[in-house]
Amino acid sequence: MWYHQHVVGHHVYTNIGHKDPDLAHAPQLMREHESIKWRTSHLNQARLSNMIFVWSIASGIGLNILNDARATIKLSYNNVVSCEKPSMLRLGAHIGGRILYIYCMHVWPFFYFPHWKAWIWAIAPNALFSVCFMVNSQINHLNDSCAHASDTNFFKHQAATAQNFGKDSLFCYYFSGGLNYQIEHHLFPNLNHCHLPALSSGVKKICEKHGVPYNYVSGYREAISKHFEHTASMASKPLSDE
Repeated sequence: MWYHQHVVGHHVYTNIGHKDPDLAHAPQLMREHESIKWRTSHLNQARLSNMIFVWSIASGIGLNILNDARATIKLSYNNVVSCEKPSMLRLGAHIGGRILYIYCMHVWPFFYFPHWKAWIWAIAPNALFSVCFMVNSQINHLNDSCAHASDTNFFKHQAATAQNFGKDSLFCYYFSGGLNYQIEHHLFPNLNHCHLPALSSGVKKICEKHGVPYNYVSGYREAISKHFEHTASMASKPLSDE
């Protein structure tokens, strides 16, 4: 599923409507791109409480269960990336893995722990991981500078639709797993993240030479702020729909 979502979809068609599956994970709850039809449920999407709720269930429930089940049944990830029909053996192994994940994380604790501890085990680890994952994935592409950018040249498009942050911060580097060098990550997706810092200054000079935006912010605070601003702007009903 990660191969279909991230490698085939997101990395090839970054921020392109109806082609990048990351733009359509939960259109009923969030609208981060103009390709998603506006709904009244999007009006409150920029509220902090709403964002924390969505981010806390996005990975554990959304990616690992709901999106996975839909793609397995429809043979299409978020209706944009086609999935080849798996063999019965592979399908059985896949479903078995999901059942094992659900049992270990959400069922098993209630047989061995007091209920208060079981609820913590079933909710806290997944929610914490999900929030961390969403912070480090949303701020890199979904802001006003990147979400609406495009270019017919593949490499220019990869640079223009990504954003770096916290270049000189070891915390940003290690907490994001090197994804704070998102531009270099998209230009060299097969390269280990440990090499991205050394590439960044050269990539920036090349972008400046050819007039390609090299989006950069100081750290998590500014990156999250820009993402929230973008989410708030996308919450408003488009004039074309009024």
